[in-house]
Amino acid sequence: MVQTLAAAGELERDLQRELTYDVLRATRAKGSKGAHRPAVAAGKTAAERTAYLEGRSIAALRSRNRRQPRRHPHGRRWPHAPTA
Repeated sequence: MVQTLAAAGELERDLQRELTYDVLRATRAKGSKGAHRPAVAAGKTAAERTAYLEGRSIAALRSRNRRQPRRHPHGRRWPHAPTA
């Protein structure tokens, strides 16, 4: 019985792996990498690089490009958000 469960688990892993590879192949065929979006938009990278080479700190550049926090759809705070 244990062998049957192990075989079923192995089959499930194989199917999941095939599905993942199929999705990655499809995104590469469309010209995408299938990865996370970059932290800095493609149009801003040259400006960020020159600012860094001019002496701005990475922390200052990061705070300038930080994404806005997620908002609750009805304007309320999320339950895990710290209160001010």
